[in-house]
Amino acid sequence: MTATHIPTQMKAWVLHGPKDIRIDERPVPGIGASEVLVRVGSVGVCGSDKHFYQHGRASSDVVTEPVVLGHEFGGTIVAVGSDVPDSRIGERVAVEPLVPDWTSREARAGRYNIDPSQKFFGVPGLDGGLAEYVAVPQGNAHAIPDSVSDNAAAMVETISVALNGIEKAALPIGAQVLIAGAGPVGLFVAQLCHAAGAGRVGIVEPNSARREIAAKLGCEAFESLDDAFGDAHAFIECTGVETVRHDGFYKVRPGGRVVFIGVGGDDASVPMSQVIEREITLHGVMRYAFTWPTVIGMLADGSVDADSLVSRELAFDRAVEAWTDPDAGEIKTVIRVG
Repeated sequence: MTATHIPTQMKAWVLHGPKDIRIDERPVPGIGASEVLVRVGSVGVCGSDKHFYQHGRASSDVVTEPVVLGHEFGGTIVAVGSDVPDSRIGERVAVEPLVPDWTSREARAGRYNIDPSQKFFGVPGLDGGLAEYVAVPQGNAHAIPDSVSDNAAAMVETISVALNGIEKAALPIGAQVLIAGAGPVGLFVAQLCHAAGAGRVGIVEPNSARREIAAKLGCEAFESLDDAFGDAHAFIECTGVETVRHDGFYKVRPGGRVVFIGVGGDDASVPMSQVIEREITLHGVMRYAFTWPTVIGMLADGSVDADSLVSRELAFDRAVEAWTDPDAGEIKTVIRVG
């Protein structure tokens, strides 16, 4: 069933190869019995999108055929499949882009984020949200209240990454936490640390404008890791910079945790004497699992502020500027589709 007339054709930003992204006209996707059709509202631009544009790859994902970018998005349901209640038409949603094989060993164990056969909107193999309409499994379309903006709905994905990192850090109440990187993930990690009852939150960031934002969020902001406090319960790394990864181990107390969120080079140097002699736990973060309801609730009650981190908003027909005209002071660029 559909809410209103839906066109047969739509516009989408399609990446054809490195530095080759264009608006193409494509058919509006059909929907299966358990899917919904979302008219896209806002799309967040992620660092991985920039890697795809610049290099044709991000980590192990390689562009081998045209793909619609955008894995951070939300919108409004305008049509539903036969197995979906008609009452969902008109519902505003944030879309979880991770689509696992629910019969996989990992998914059945509750860790669908590390299912090796998962698909992901906006990476090679599954077109993403930088289009006027996207068909998604009904379970991936999470309802949001009217108090959550379209831009914030697009950032539920980023906040979910941060939340997974916080959960891996296993922070006690009153914890002392040090974060590397005051980009969107790092700043959301900082907000979540405060919400979790951390007693002291520090953030390391060479960009002065970002340090100012971190300070406004209640963090102690440091220009370099050398200047930052030590004896932390956890060091949460959000840059992927090899030297920062390595040196962060010296900033945690015995029995502390180091959490890698930032995606950097395939290999990283780890000071094994620190890991072994002080029993430091190293934990990686791969996306998220079961975070969407929690994050949406935190946006709704004001525990997390997403809208203030939007530093630039681009109209859909100007989306290419997110890659060709980078903003030096950028925190989060959002593309308005609908």
